[in-house]
Amino acid sequence: MDLLHRSWGSMTADRAAAYLKTYGAPAESSKRLLLEVLRESSTRKCPSVLDLGCGNAQLLEYFCAEGYECNYTGVDISTPLLDAARAASPPSAEAQFVAGDVNSGEGISGHFDFAVYSHVLEILSSPEGSLQAAKELADKIVIRFFEPPDGDVDIAEVRNMEVGDGTLVPYLRRSMSRDYYRLILSKLECTRVDVYLDDSTDQVHVLHFER
Repeated sequence: MDLLHRSWGSMTADRAAAYLKTYGAPAESSKRLLLEVLRESSTRKCPSVLDLGCGNAQLLEYFCAEGYECNYTGVDISTPLLDAARAASPPSAEAQFVAGDVNSGEGISGHFDFAVYSHVLEILSSPEGSLQAAKELADKIVIRFFEPPDGDVDIAEVRNMEVGDGTLVPYLRRSMSRDYYRLILSKLECTRVDVYLDDSTDQVHVLHFER
């Protein structure tokens, strides 16, 4: 797994800036759905949002473009992606960026209204450990799934990602089974899951806990 961690740090600066913008970009309807869910789920005018696996902060840019006010903290393990996130962050944004391990929660501190996984849970080596850490960091967990848990078998495979200059590095991609997802939710003592659908394959789940 150290190799997988290092691979996200292998991106060239140009490739890091383009990640999830000019390639791999999520559907517009999916981003809109996530924003609507955050607005609906918050009782505060300016909630605190922890973006786990923030990459180059394309989510923050979308929030700012849509006029969504929040105290934003982005966390990622990749130095090139964090550098790109800081460079792209609008001057008016209430934002900070932290180098930390989303799999374990190492390097992340504070408490937040929302911990958000935006197309991230499927690429983690330890979804269960990450969600356990997120539960301690936030009141609610919001997950945007590119591939929602809907199979009978949990599959994790190593794929290759082009990070610039023709270089390919490995990354993990998971298809999470329904049973594994339910097992994680049970261990988290999750009391309710709200599921929101858009017109693509994406889903947004909000996990609630007894506090």
